[in-house]
Amino acid sequence: MHHFLSNVVCLFIPIKTLRDKVRVMIRYPQTLSYIKYVRKYAGKKGAKIKTRVGRGCRNFVVVLDDKWVFKFPLFTDGREIAYREQRILEALAPISPIKIPAMKIIHYKDIVVRKYQFAHGTLLSDVAPSVVASNRGHIARQIANMLYVVGMADPKEIRDLKDNPNDKPGYLYGWFQGDIWQNFMLDENCNITYFIDWEDTKFQSFLPAIRVATRTWEKRDYRYMGVDVMAEYGRLYLQGCKKTKK
Repeated sequence: MHHFLSNVVCLFIPIKTLRDKVRVMIRYPQTLSYIKYVRKYAGKKGAKIKTRVGRGCRNFVVVLDDKWVFKFPLFTDGREIAYREQRILEALAPISPIKIPAMKIIHYKDIVVRKYQFAHGTLLSDVAPSVVASNRGHIARQIANMLYVVGMADPKEIRDLKDNPNDKPGYLYGWFQGDIWQNFMLDENCNITYFIDWEDTKFQSFLPAIRVATRTWEKRDYRYMGVDVMAEYGRLYLQGCKKTKK
């Protein structure tokens, strides 16, 4: 019944982000208790609460005072993905040249909730094309540097999370988040302040996600961003190979 009702209501909501939120809140009434929990967690009256839905409607996200982000799982108890992500963040955060929001695990009733430091800035996908065009090289260099540094890392603490623990990093292959077209947060000077949402990070090929990112950037008029990222990544990789040979 909840699924049918949500589909009927959402027929009249043209904005996808709002449509997803309404659909989730109708299908999963427990989301109201999640909001109530965060208000209680704040420990004060007048706390600023914002909600949204995670990618694939897998999580219900509650933002508290633009300071903390609570991610409540909808399809599972959240235990496996939370502890996996925690291990990955602890291993890669000290390595990444772009800041990764700190995460803490919270147990709420029968589910595992991920609490993150709020990442201030503007999502790359929300930056005006004209601004990206005038800062494209600067943005691309930062993205490529993170892809190279994190991708070439091989922390022993998370080697067991690879499909093959003996796999070694290489050209466009290594630890990679996957959703790179929008998850960068930028400040007013187009410096990347954070990279968010690491739950899907795997030791894998970069190519499929880079193709998606490049197509998406082009559609949004972030022209040649993919070309610039690949060019800078290639330069860094060749430079690293030369140092290794020496």
